[in-house]
Amino acid sequence: MFNSNMYPIIFFLVLSLISCEKTEDITIESTSSKEHQTLFNNQATIELSNGNVLHFRQINDGQLNGTFLLEESDCAESSVLNNITELAKRELSDKEIFWALSEQGTPIPSFLEVEENNTNLKTSKPLEQGWAREMAVTFPLGNEGISSRIVACKNSNFTSSIAGGFLGNPEFVALDKTPNNYSGFIDDCASLSPSACNKGTRYRLHAVMPKIKKWRGKICSKAVQSSINDHYISNTTSGSYCQSPPCSAYVGPELYFEYYSNGQWKSMKNPLGKVSEGFEVPANSTKVYTYAWNTSVETSFRLRVKNAMGYDQFDFMMDREDIIIDDDDDNDDDDNGGGGTPDPENFPQVPNYIELSDGDDIIIDFNTIIEDQPRITLPVQFLPALPQYEGALIFPNNFCGLRVVQASQFVWFDIQNNVVDQIPFNYVHEDSSVVELFGNEYYLEDGIGIRLTGAIGPCEEANENWMFPFPLTTTETVEYGSKKLVIDLESGSKIEFLNYAIHPAEPLEYDELFEEHDFDELIEFFNETFYEGFEPWINAMCEQNPGDCPLD
Repeated sequence: MFNSNMYPIIFFLVLSLISCEKTEDITIESTSSKEHQTLFNNQATIELSNGNVLHFRQINDGQLNGTFLLEESDCAESSVLNNITELAKRELSDKEIFWALSEQGTPIPSFLEVEENNTNLKTSKPLEQGWAREMAVTFPLGNEGISSRIVACKNSNFTSSIAGGFLGNPEFVALDKTPNNYSGFIDDCASLSPSACNKGTRYRLHAVMPKIKKWRGKICSKAVQSSINDHYISNTTSGSYCQSPPCSAYVGPELYFEYYSNGQWKSMKNPLGKVSEGFEVPANSTKVYTYAWNTSVETSFRLRVKNAMGYDQFDFMMDREDIIIDDDDDNDDDDNGGGGTPDPENFPQVPNYIELSDGDDIIIDFNTIIEDQPRITLPVQFLPALPQYEGALIFPNNFCGLRVVQASQFVWFDIQNNVVDQIPFNYVHEDSSVVELFGNEYYLEDGIGIRLTGAIGPCEEANENWMFPFPLTTTETVEYGSKKLVIDLESGSKIEFLNYAIHPAEPLEYDELFEEHDFDELIEFFNETFYEGFEPWINAMCEQNPGDCPLD
């Protein structure tokens, strides 16, 4: 984990309110190396006299090896990484940068050691450690006089490092963006607690850079705290009084820098952590992050923003166009990227005759016909892992039957809602269970289970009859008329999808749930965006058949 503890000097804090740059007539006494830098086996931190903090994080994850470099600043125009590049007149390695900016005598972690025989270090190695420590802070940037709109950071200052500086020539720049005017931000309240959104919508943004070896960029973020953009959430439950202050907590925009490895996103800040860590922007403060990563292996990276509110302000500078998932073609003012990404509006939808519920029952109701089909109610908690977009399931369209594991009971009802107990209809009364009446063969996962198929989906033309094999009925084909079948589920139950044209009795695998065209679209979408709502389905599919995992 990066150590972001700073040891400020009071006089400097007063000065920093006036200017981002250190003036020449002020001398700041050097404190000990321990106060400026904390070293671990795979990370190092340098704090400079203007308040900028540089984080060096070694990433050693399978084939991914390299150093992630992040500069944290309160000002767009005080990029030490850009200044040292201008001073050296060339791109410096992370090792050279650490040598140039670390205080004399600072221990050098092994992953940042400068090799004596490295012929590329002609500029910094012959010089003393810390040779650029003060020069990089005071080096002039220019372009300060250009007038421009100021959202988050002054545009001229933010873009001053584009041409020829540390960032090189990034392809994508998006200035003056807020969640209210930039379609890259998506409403995230569906996945947050009610308290997080009780003062307004919260937004998230995922800017994904797929299949790259070099990742460089810059983001400026301002957390606008006001009565109409209030980031404070209550620490109490709804409708109750706070008994132990503080009664509210600040939840500001958080910025995450992540890479994709072994089927999951990992934070550059804490790659070994179970939960990614980001950088929170304090209330009414501006934070600027300049970042860099180089590796010899293609992978994917993303800049992620969480907990933003409508009037929070952002400027972006990245290697590529970010892939906007819900691109708004009518908004010509936005710098939207993506182009060929599949349109989520074309993803398979839940059919009108299927109702998803939070309950415990599967219901096949021939009393209610929708689009020539019975209304089918399925409890979401027992469904297999499925992709989700914007909080809604992307529903399978390649099935025409169900298999139920560990069903508790089932019963048929007539149109008057009376239990049907005449042959060929079977039922399990309330004092018994499926396993008691019919045994493990129709209960456990390695048995037959309870199955039913119908003239729905891809089987609508081929299968003219609904089939209810034993134990649901004694004859499989029945005159179901206006009857209703209710199957009660319990903890541990599973709903699996069948397609008898593919597997007569075996459930569909995760990669068979969707018709081929739609499956290809979904995989293409994930390979382009690494959309989080797809990950449970993707992970389950790749775990089921590792050799056929369809990811790029």
